[in-house]
Amino acid sequence: MRILITAIAIALMTVSAHAQGMGRGHKHQQDTQKTQDQTKLKADDQAYKEALKRIPVPNEKPDPWKSMR
Repeated sequence: MRILITAIAIALMTVSAHAQGMGRGHKHQQDTQKTQDQTKLKADDQAYKEALKRIPVPNEKPDPWKSMR
């Protein structure tokens, strides 16, 4: 009896996972969203690079034990 219940539970889980992949009719919206995501990533990458250029270069090496000596 346990085997039958387990088999039914696994079958029901498989059916619901298969049903999630069936809604692929909105391809145009996905393409538009991908384009928007790519432009946002490019803008974020450019802002990151500009922020790295504004960080000053330290003149001395960092010494974590400086206050302990």
